[in-house]
Amino acid sequence: MTITVKYQVPGQALTEASCFDDVPESATFVWYDFHKPSAPENEIFRSYFSFNKLEIDDTVNGTPRAKYKSYDTYQYIVLHSIDTNNNGDKALNLFIKDEALITYHHQPFSILNNFTHVLMKENKNVLQTSDVALHIIDKMVDSYFDLIYEIEDKVYEFEDYQLKDASVKIIMEEVFKIRSNIIKMKRIVYPIQELVDNIKESGLLLVDEKNHMYIQHIEDHIIKQQNILKMSQEMTDEIKDNYSSYNSFKMNSIMQVLTLVSVVFLPLTLITGIYGMNFTNMPELKWHYGYYIVLTIMLAISISCIVYFKKEKWF
Repeated sequence: MTITVKYQVPGQALTEASCFDDVPESATFVWYDFHKPSAPENEIFRSYFSFNKLEIDDTVNGTPRAKYKSYDTYQYIVLHSIDTNNNGDKALNLFIKDEALITYHHQPFSILNNFTHVLMKENKNVLQTSDVALHIIDKMVDSYFDLIYEIEDKVYEFEDYQLKDASVKIIMEEVFKIRSNIIKMKRIVYPIQELVDNIKESGLLLVDEKNHMYIQHIEDHIIKQQNILKMSQEMTDEIKDNYSSYNSFKMNSIMQVLTLVSVVFLPLTLITGIYGMNFTNMPELKWHYGYYIVLTIMLAISISCIVYFKKEKWF
């Protein structure tokens, strides 16, 4: 639970301030980061910045969807990333107001820590809120590749499996896990495309040609991710369909064998049923060789059925 304030004055790298009042008036860039803020810190967030009340409530109390909105005095961006602890998503809120960048998040984001470390150690160029915001979006989009490539690799691994009963069950368990991950990633990646489209349509964040190239670079990565997810989903659909076809073929083969066995034994059951009635007036019961004759007839019927089925290529 903390608020960190960093600023830059001309000719210096990013510097951390102990409180809001320590930021000099000559600062050309100020970054306010609210990480898992407490109730008093949320009150500071509400009172210090004149943002839309509804968006402040969404930022503080909920997980708003990925979006970009522009107002007369500020711009508002929401990004999402996968939370590896509970396999859900976590939101990063960005507010851009003049020379100030405000980030608000309930959970840690390593991309922010890594980026801040680089800026404080090396960068002495004049920072602009638009550049930093686009850089954060780019790093967030790039972070999706880890899970997306993992999904792609697992999908391709299915080609190495042998189609056996045990492996089929393992494959299908993995397929449903991957399809669940694909859905989670699509829920994050596809709204980012809409966010980028809104940024391009607004143009407020694209202050120079470099930013135009940067947003195009981000969009290219998003399109690549969407293509990988689409391809992976199509392949898992094919695997699922193949599994259903394999099960249907296997079941049909079993039913065919059972049906043929039933047909062979049906006339034999009829014969044994007739002669099992034990009526008094049944002359065949007194035949000396009647038992052997009936067995021979039953054997001939069985062989005839089997020969006929084989000739018709039913098995």
